[in-house]
Amino acid sequence: MVAGVLFLLAGIVLAFLEVWPKEHLTPVCYLAPVGLGLIIIPVVRHLRYGDEPHKDERTNNIRTSGFVYSWHLTVGVMVALFVVDDAGVLTMTVQNTLAMVILVATFSVLIFQWYLFRKEAMV
Repeated sequence: MVAGVLFLLAGIVLAFLEVWPKEHLTPVCYLAPVGLGLIIIPVVRHLRYGDEPHKDERTNNIRTSGFVYSWHLTVGVMVALFVVDDAGVLTMTVQNTLAMVILVATFSVLIFQWYLFRKEAMV
């Protein structure tokens, strides 16, 4: 949580010092979300779990499996993008390709972990 406060304050201080003269709010735009995330995540975990442990062997296995499945899917999407680009069917910029890969990796982890947690709850 201390790191979150430091990131938040660094963004505010750098904005007032106008380190980037053309866009003086740039440090706040980059550092404030990081700081808020580092503050909010521990608070939510404490409110949700209290003094109890927030992970055990079962949840570790589910999360690990979700990451593994997501990694395989992401590699498959990257290979498919390469084949589609090489065949000339679709031409994408590097920025669009990276955005698609990042979105597939992020959302597939969430979906796979959600599915595996639901599957475990049904058994």
